[in-house]
Amino acid sequence: LQEGPSGRSFKLSYYNEYKSYLRMFRNEDEEDLWSNILNDVSTGTVSKNKKSLLVLGDEFSGKSSLLSKLRVTKTENQSVVKQGLGLEYAYINIKDQFTDDIVSRLGIWTINSNAGHFLEHALGRHSLACTDKGWDCAVMLVVDYSKPWEMLQRLKHWADILEQHIDSFKMKESDKRDLEDKLAKSLQEYCLPDAEMNKDVLLPLTEGVLTRNLGIPIVVVCTKVDAMNTLEKDLDYTDSHFDLIQWHLRKFCLELGAGLFYINSKDTATADHLYKYLVHKFYNFPFDVTPSVIEKDGVMVPAGWDTLQKINILNDTLRGFNLEDDLSKILTKPVTRSADTSREIKAEEDQDFLTRMQSLLDSDNLRRPKLNRESTTPRLPTSTPAAGAGANGAADGMLANFFQSLLKQPRGGSGAAPRGASPGSPRQPSARGVTRTASEGVTARPPKP
Repeated sequence: LQEGPSGRSFKLSYYNEYKSYLRMFRNEDEEDLWSNILNDVSTGTVSKNKKSLLVLGDEFSGKSSLLSKLRVTKTENQSVVKQGLGLEYAYINIKDQFTDDIVSRLGIWTINSNAGHFLEHALGRHSLACTDKGWDCAVMLVVDYSKPWEMLQRLKHWADILEQHIDSFKMKESDKRDLEDKLAKSLQEYCLPDAEMNKDVLLPLTEGVLTRNLGIPIVVVCTKVDAMNTLEKDLDYTDSHFDLIQWHLRKFCLELGAGLFYINSKDTATADHLYKYLVHKFYNFPFDVTPSVIEKDGVMVPAGWDTLQKINILNDTLRGFNLEDDLSKILTKPVTRSADTSREIKAEEDQDFLTRMQSLLDSDNLRRPKLNRESTTPRLPTSTPAAGAGANGAADGMLANFFQSLLKQPRGGSGAAPRGASPGSPRQPSARGVTRTASEGVTARPPKP
């Protein structure tokens, strides 16, 4: 103890040690707090960018509009996906089922038909993985329903490209078999929303299911389904045609173990169902939407529900079609007139055009007969009929001479009665009462009684 000026005594060494201990304790607590926050943010950022969705489809098939609907449906303050060139990237914030907290971020890679070589940048070997929390990667094949005659062909095209890309990884046979088994198991574990299923006992896949196993979940999305009305009006499509399209699409999806969704721009529920299905595949969230195949514009078939027996129910309405033929041979296509671009059209110079028009006008004026402006009185022919002509020729000559004499008569001639003549005086023959014959010449016609 030391005596201070005020008479108080305390141990300075103990006080300094206690003060430094408090400062050290407070700093360590703050450092631990900030380090925990930074670690959480860093770990959260890595997990949010881990899962990805690969979207494949032709140009103008509705991919950008579809992704915009998915983002607007379940996210806030998200900008609309704009159409780009080649390889495009966007993301969807995945929110918790009960709260609005963002639990993950799903990256979306979009590739157009003219940029298939970008596939190696969007889908790598490390992306092909499946854990208890869901798949790390999935593929969405987008086709345009307004052109149903080419949908199946385009789906097969993209499936072939995807299979070739996966084969290029040259994975071990054990790793490839593990992915294929997990995909098959995901189909076996599917059950309806109200049904209960024992996952310990799984039934084998039925005939025709997953005959082409790529080891990655696939979903087929048909956009512009509202074009059915146009197909009915312009190309005379009926319900049988739409059932035929559904039959081929469901059979294609059955072979790949893929889901099938129709997206109608007038029905926002279709995009909402697709969002729930994607979340179910990536994060094992429950999918409580019942499959639908009755409504022609609202088809929704999750992977694992469909079978060949269910698809063959449509055969009753397809008796007029040969199911072995391709859709491009059965469905009616609109008649398009292709412009002839092989012939080059050159514009004529203005002066050359005007010169040519002037020459045409001059030649046209030369061909036109000139009018005689000196005499406006029409003249009748005065020629007498030829010798030996019949009675008709004589009559025509008579009429011609008669009218000619009328035209030659001056106005106010001797044919008019004098103003001073008495009523009882005999009438003089006028020029109008003169007739001619071929032999007698001019004779006076007697007055009418």
